[in-house]
Amino acid sequence: MFLRDARTALEAVAAAERRVRQAGRPDPRLRLALKADHDAGMLPKIVEAYEAEDGALPIELILGGRGEQPRQLRDGRADVALVPSPFDARRLDFEPLLTEPRLVAVAANDPLAARSRLTLADLDGRLLPDGAPADQGPSTGPPATVAPHGPVSDLTQILKLVELGTIVCFLPVSVADRYHRPGIAYLAVDDVEPTTLAVMWPQDSRSPAVAAFVRAATTVVSSAYALAQRS
Repeated sequence: MFLRDARTALEAVAAAERRVRQAGRPDPRLRLALKADHDAGMLPKIVEAYEAEDGALPIELILGGRGEQPRQLRDGRADVALVPSPFDARRLDFEPLLTEPRLVAVAANDPLAARSRLTLADLDGRLLPDGAPADQGPSTGPPATVAPHGPVSDLTQILKLVELGTIVCFLPVSVADRYHRPGIAYLAVDDVEPTTLAVMWPQDSRSPAVAAFVRAATTVVSSAYALAQRS
C-alpha cells in the first residue's frame, strides 16, 4: 500500500514539474491528446469554436494509441484529451460528449460478411489487433496475448490486416464511415456496448485554456446533436 501511494505521489510531482515547465514557455500551448480519427469527426469544429474563446492558446496535438491519453494527462504530457470509452479516469475529470454504436470490421470475403447482424459468439476463433479473442468484445486493457502479426496501432495497418482476413476490429460508426473499403465489411454486433467520446482533463487543472476547450467541445457536440435530432 505504501509503495502504491508513494508511486502515485511521485507521479503527481513529475506531472506538476512538466506543467510548470509548460506554463513557463515563452510560447505556451494547449496540449491536446487524442487517438487519430477518434473524434467523431468533430475536432475541426471544436477547434474553430475554441479559438474564438477568451483564454485560448495555440493547440499542440499529441497523437497516441488506445488508452494512452489518460496516462498523458496524469503524467503532465497533455493538458486536455478526447478519449473514447472505456477509459481509466483516476485523478481526472471528464465530460461525456456523445455515444455511438460500434461496428465490427471483417474481410469482405469472410463468411460473416454476408450476414446483416452478428453477436459476439459469431466471432469465435477470430482475433483483435492486440491478439485478444474477438468473441470477448472490444479490448479494455493491455493485450491479453501476443498478437501473431506483432504490435499494430496504426489504423491503416489494422484495416489492411482486416482486409487480409488476419484480424477483425471494432470501430465507432463515425470512424467506419470514414474508412469505406471494398475489401472490408462493417457489421452491427447486437451485444457490443456502444462507445462514448469524452473530453477529459486533470482534476487539479486551473487552466483557462483547458476550461475554454471543454466549453467549446461540449457546446459544439450538443449543438450538432440537437441539429441531427431536428433533421
